[in-house]
Amino acid sequence: MSPDDTAQGSDAPVRRRRGRKPGVASTTPTGRTRRKRLGGPELTQQLNQMVAELIKENRKLKRQVVKLTERGSKVASTTVDRTLRTIQRRVQKALGAPAKRRRRKSTTAGTTRKKAVTRKRRKTT
Repeated sequence: MSPDDTAQGSDAPVRRRRGRKPGVASTTPTGRTRRKRLGGPELTQQLNQMVAELIKENRKLKRQVVKLTERGSKVASTTVDRTLRTIQRRVQKALGAPAKRRRRKSTTAGTTRKKAVTRKRRKTT
């Protein structure tokens, strides 16, 4: 394709920039309304309200953090307790501390376990 062909507009589609729709005048309002700028006392009042809300939310979040850390430490402490008990039990066993012994059941002929029977599968046709 030569530059002359594109100038004549043979097969190339016309490209338009995105933005305003064609035919819409730039002086017409687009439907947006501007927010009135606050000045002096109104602005400080609004800022004070926003700061008060942020402080309230910050206190709430701090309480949640304390509550969650306490809950987490409880879980951690129970895990540590369990681990310590296990270690203590193992140490006592290793040192030969008298542990509770269970009686061994004597095996008699009537209580011996039977051998499991294996069965052959049927062939399905």
